[in-house]
Amino acid sequence: MDFILLVGVFCCFLAIGVFIYLSYRNRKVFFENLISFCNHLLIEISFSKNQIESIINRYSGNYSKEFRHVLESYRDLITTKSDISHENLKSIMWMKLKPHESSEISKFFYELGRHGSHEEEEKLRNQIEIFKTFLTSSTNALRKEASIYLKLFIIMGIASVILMF
Repeated sequence: MDFILLVGVFCCFLAIGVFIYLSYRNRKVFFENLISFCNHLLIEISFSKNQIESIINRYSGNYSKEFRHVLESYRDLITTKSDISHENLKSIMWMKLKPHESSEISKFFYELGRHGSHEEEEKLRNQIEIFKTFLTSSTNALRKEASIYLKLFIIMGIASVILMF
């Protein structure tokens, strides 16, 4: 019975560490998806001249759950011709984004489709560079902070098991 308790305590600490690690990883994947979506937009605007709704419908299945939710919420806003304000766009953003990231992404969606194709392409290229900085910072955080948290909770789990033993 004591062995099961010790294993349970260790698994709890391990689960907390893995949960924290996965939240950092999901942020990285979110930004990878955002850059990929911008690249798809760039290609579609340059060659096909498709509407944003059809581009979202075509590519939304390729993205993670968090980014897909943002895309589909944005598509619903433009499909229903709702008020596309910065406040409405901030409300559909993923909760784990930092405030400056959320405002930059909502600004991106607010500006999307409001310009001619050449100006839109230039704005997309600029936004991709901004989003790449977000990806770089989330990749660094994943490599440094998330791995430290994971190792820390594994060590805490081992220490708890030793102390209980």
